[in-house]
Amino acid sequence: MRRALASLGFLLLGLAGCGGGSSAADGPDDATGPDAADEPGDGDSTDDSAAEDAGVEVEGVADDDAGTDDGEAEVEWATWDGDAPDVTMMTKDEHVASCMRTRACFSENPQQLATCTSAFASINGREIGFTLSAVASCVNAAGADCAAIRDCLTNGEEPAPCVPLSTPDRCDGTVLRQCSRASTIDFVFDCARLGLDCHLDRDGAAVCGLGICDPETFRWTCRGDTVVSCDLGVISLALCDAAGMACVEDDTGGHCAGTGGPCTDASDPRRCEGDRVRGCIGGFSADIDCNDVIPRWTCGDREGDAGCVAPGDECTAVPLFGSDIDESCDGDAVVSCLDGWIEPFSCSALGLGPCAVLPSGRAARCTVP
Repeated sequence: MRRALASLGFLLLGLAGCGGGSSAADGPDDATGPDAADEPGDGDSTDDSAAEDAGVEVEGVADDDAGTDDGEAEVEWATWDGDAPDVTMMTKDEHVASCMRTRACFSENPQQLATCTSAFASINGREIGFTLSAVASCVNAAGADCAAIRDCLTNGEEPAPCVPLSTPDRCDGTVLRQCSRASTIDFVFDCARLGLDCHLDRDGAAVCGLGICDPETFRWTCRGDTVVSCDLGVISLALCDAAGMACVEDDTGGHCAGTGGPCTDASDPRRCEGDRVRGCIGGFSADIDCNDVIPRWTCGDREGDAGCVAPGDECTAVPLFGSDIDESCDGDAVVSCLDGWIEPFSCSALGLGPCAVLPSGRAARCTVP
């Protein structure tokens, strides 16, 4: 669910280094929207004592084959027995503004603005999005004060140099640390700000989560329209309503689904009707306005199925890697790629200095006023 974006430092500082055995879910994936489904079976195994320490409740529930005369062991499904903290989502405009401010203040980052701005659809409604929403709020409140903006990305600590691809992610209590490849300093965030802890997932990435889990025995559940899932060995949250869906529970566990009545793919096939995705998702009929999920997006083909897609065809931008155009300046504005369109982003509107093109000729950014 999360790993296509690797680590948090990728997005603001620069390049940095939901399924369980009980659930098959349609839910937010690397592109927020109804076409996304998490893959089961990701994560590290944990023993029972670790599960108990993480606030996981273990319940003895036999699957269809467990405890039979064949001598197979009964499966003990684990579930999260606590509440899910309230988390906030940033708007697309807030995300773009925070990207522009951090690019202006981190001159050592050579990446395009598009490496950051294009990521909104991939992060909103999930763990990375919760973290970056808190950071974006801090960054945008700082205006053009680069010292304050740097504090937002280092948790108020002095910037700590690190060695890209060598310095591992770390958890210091609830504090997450990741090394930025482009800026060669640590991105630092206290997960306690979200009511979460810091954990290392099976890939060694430091992430904010509720605890640790075994994806083979962890049963997904719903807290309102929030899915509590097991992602790469970390108990994580995903907001179904961020993708225009609801969280529902059945005998396989909790998952994101449409908000209408029961259906099958045959009775209500997924399709585009204008900007809306309609059809059966997760066993229930969905009617999702893509423009509500991701402003300006529309319904289109995603790998052979109907889903929310960027509307433009002038350019292509990929989170972390940038776009297929050279960014430039148009007066005080950065000309970049977003949503498939080549368009200007005003520096003065954010109180930032004039646009400048980097020596590479590939990237442009606002400057410090």
